[in-house]
Amino acid sequence: MPGEITSDINILLVDDEPLVLQSLSATFRKQYNVYTATNGKEAIEIIRKYTIHVVLSDQRMPGMLGHEVLRIIKTISPSTIRILLTGYSDLDAIMNSVNSGEVFRYLTKPWKVEQLRETVAAAAQIASKVSQLYPVKPASSPETTDQSQEIELETQAETEQVETPMPDFQGQKDKLLIVEFNKEQLNMMVKVFNKKYEVLPCASVDEAFEQLSKHEVPVMVTDLNLNSEDGIDFLYAIKQEYPNIVIILLTQVRDALLAIKSINEFQVYRYHVKPCSVEDLDKTIQSAMMRARSYRTQPLKNVHFVAKQVVPDIIEKQASQKGNWLRDRLKGLKKFFGV
Repeated sequence: MPGEITSDINILLVDDEPLVLQSLSATFRKQYNVYTATNGKEAIEIIRKYTIHVVLSDQRMPGMLGHEVLRIIKTISPSTIRILLTGYSDLDAIMNSVNSGEVFRYLTKPWKVEQLRETVAAAAQIASKVSQLYPVKPASSPETTDQSQEIELETQAETEQVETPMPDFQGQKDKLLIVEFNKEQLNMMVKVFNKKYEVLPCASVDEAFEQLSKHEVPVMVTDLNLNSEDGIDFLYAIKQEYPNIVIILLTQVRDALLAIKSINEFQVYRYHVKPCSVEDLDKTIQSAMMRARSYRTQPLKNVHFVAKQVVPDIIEKQASQKGNWLRDRLKGLKKFFGV
């Protein structure tokens, strides 16, 4: 049932603990139209019936985990901005959320009320913008069913991938930027993927910045371990200047906090822990190329791009001094090379 005060924004809260739902409802019901569900099935039924702008779901629930609920919600209502809430900081749950549910933010229990309010407010603004891509139709109409099936097929295609990469709009190979400080691993990856893509190998941050400034790069594979440079600062600089680039992390770093940060601030597309099979990485790259094409033709599908337009402070205010310094370096190279 909706909350006490009706607004233009509908939010859905999903948690199997009644006391948690009561607390969350009390936090938001004076500002938004609040719906609640105690499990994934109820949440999906609500999504099918109503226009929901933001969904905040717990991860650990019986029957269906939060990231699984968010994945299904994405196929039904792609303009709904999805937030995952959990008291468990295990890496598996975090990786499932980034590799499956594609959440906007990952928040941990116990939450900070102001951070929670700020995150939902930002998500609501983004949802209002993204919804321009998806006209609202009655849930029972055949057109809505067709649209939902079309979105589900698109999602399935991204998950299962295609057998061969498609050329870009100029009929050339897609460019793939690989940042790897281990020269042996870098050479191996170039040898494997150069058959399908125009690989731009980089063994340093400077090389990566130069390649980005010279070429339009749709997909980047990078480690978080960048020797003397902080991988998070590096990602911040790139994502701020190139919001449409699709980032795949391939790293030995099994750090839950870093994984959360990569989701929350950079919308990392996939997070793979080394060692990763060539087959799995190949499928991920193909899927990322498809995502990059959709960003190129429909920028509003890119939540990070929209966030930069409507709520730029949500990321910029968390930037470190080193991150801004790297961003300035990248800006200078962009200006010099003109890409």
